[in-house]
Amino acid sequence: MFWNHFQQLSDEALLDYYHSTRNIRAFRLLYARHKDSLYRYCSQMNLAAAGGVLEELWRNILERPPQLYGRLLRSWLFIHVNKLLHNATEQNQDTAAEAPLPGSKLLSALQNLPRIERNILLLHMECRLPLATIADIERISLKKCREHYRNGGERLETLLNGSRRQPWRTKEVAV
Repeated sequence: MFWNHFQQLSDEALLDYYHSTRNIRAFRLLYARHKDSLYRYCSQMNLAAAGGVLEELWRNILERPPQLYGRLLRSWLFIHVNKLLHNATEQNQDTAAEAPLPGSKLLSALQNLPRIERNILLLHMECRLPLATIADIERISLKKCREHYRNGGERLETLLNGSRRQPWRTKEVAV
């Protein structure tokens, strides 16, 4: 198969082709498509564990094909990374409250959000996953997921821009 034919295949077709032929070019294309968004997500959730989690994820994909059960590969990747991050955080509680990169107001604000709100915001805004898929990842209802998304967005805006200003009111003076 020629390189330009690989470009036209879906992620799922590339994964099937890789596991049936072990053609490394198919895997490299899959890796190139998803490595950046996965790394940004992992590093914003837990920078200390990001490298190890991603290494384990890609090694698992190389060794045996994932069972997608009708999901898109992109959704499966983030579901699996989320589980690996959760396990890594449980094993080492010291990294859960990790300091963000110096000089980054956004990363600092993200790190100050509760884990579930940070996870939902990142998965939706950074990884472009629908809220229904995120609710499945977090094992919560879609309604609860929307509430966390809205609350996290409001809290992030407050952390970045300060609290909302209240209009200045003057009392009417009786003459």
